[in-house]
Amino acid sequence: MSERMPRTLFVYKRAGLDTAEIRGRQIAKELGCDSVSLPELSIAVAAKYDVVIYVKRIPDADILGAVRHAGVKQVMDILDNYSERTTRRAAGFVNAFIAANLTQSIYLNLTFGNVAVEIPHHHCNFQNLRIPQRAGEPTLGFISTPDHWPQNSRLAKKTGYRFVSNISRKGEGGFDQLISTYLATDIGFTYRMDRDKLRFNCANKLTNFMSFGIPSVLTPESGYLEHGKHGETVLYAYTPDDFVRMIKWLGENQPLRQAMGDVCYEAARPYHISRIAERYRKFLSSL
Repeated sequence: MSERMPRTLFVYKRAGLDTAEIRGRQIAKELGCDSVSLPELSIAVAAKYDVVIYVKRIPDADILGAVRHAGVKQVMDILDNYSERTTRRAAGFVNAFIAANLTQSIYLNLTFGNVAVEIPHHHCNFQNLRIPQRAGEPTLGFISTPDHWPQNSRLAKKTGYRFVSNISRKGEGGFDQLISTYLATDIGFTYRMDRDKLRFNCANKLTNFMSFGIPSVLTPESGYLEHGKHGETVLYAYTPDDFVRMIKWLGENQPLRQAMGDVCYEAARPYHISRIAERYRKFLSSL
């Protein structure tokens, strides 16, 4: 008989189609758990649960201490919060960290001494949709943040291919627009060389592309290297020039794109929200 999952509350900074939505509200809903924004959290609210999971942000030390004193276990899902000061403060109160990738879990465990378990992000393709086969030149898709758009748009123009972007997913209809952008994409791409993201970021961009059967060209972040294989589901590029070459090479070979898309679609199955929720259940039952 499986262990009973403890009563769990997810706490996120604010609502929106970002990590708070993915790891706070969507996962909570899939698990049948409650979720609140950080400003809504109080000691009285936390005391109703066995476990509180803080998504990316943590409350003040006095609240962390009081929640621990109430006998509630605390977990920080660290995501892309790269503040060592915040992490060190959390380490003094939480029972465990949830890490975005293996590299991050090793770092957290050996640096702070806390239990650190890696749980991958689920992809956004809840309906298991797949892009259609399209003849002619491919359309590139950039689905990321505004900070990286200027450089990526310049690189995309160098390929000569059409490209679409989705850099703002706020407001009503944001999720539907996100899915529409994926379905319009034949090759996904994002070039970035941020040190912390290279080390600690999750593989969400890759697994999202994979879930729709979209091969992609990405930089070699640790999370991507864990979950995608060069030449089978993704092409890794280390320099801007290599990035353009990889896109053009993939763009000129439609059978290769189709073959990679087939592998991508199957390889993404473990990252469906239902599968990731099972990993949460197992972890939470072990606390």
